[in-house]
Amino acid sequence: MIERVIVIEQRLASIGVALAIGVIMVVFLFASSLFFTTSSSTPAVAVAIEIVVVGCLSFVLFLFWRVIVRVVETPEGRALEVLYGPGGFVRQTFEHGELEEAYARDFSFAQMGGWGYRGSLRLLRQAALVTRRGEALELILRGKRRFIVTVNEPEEFVEALQLSN
Repeated sequence: MIERVIVIEQRLASIGVALAIGVIMVVFLFASSLFFTTSSSTPAVAVAIEIVVVGCLSFVLFLFWRVIVRVVETPEGRALEVLYGPGGFVRQTFEHGELEEAYARDFSFAQMGGWGYRGSLRLLRQAALVTRRGEALELILRGKRRFIVTVNEPEEFVEALQLSN
């Protein structure tokens, strides 16, 4: 396997997203505990649903605890990687041949739909990884798809990708 060389890397300030998910989990647990203490019997299905929901929220919290965005040099050209979770447990890669254009833009929360991962590149043809409002890297991908990720100094990422706009 050919080693990828990191050109530029940035750890996103994703503590706000992690806190929001944590608050949702606490509220869910509090609300479900109130429901279960007021009912005369606790159905096994309700307990199973609670375990699944808390497990899913914990997994998402684990993924958003650490998010890294980086441009890497590959034999085909420069690519953008987004690593989620410790050690890049989940990795999203945009290879050089998939990238058409890159822009540095300023977005509001309303334009991006709030914190977290929004959209779907497969179904909606656009997605955004939002950890705050403001400066973001916007990628136009092959097939008229669009990906936005909030980063500090998006101009540096645009330059590092070396795409002809």
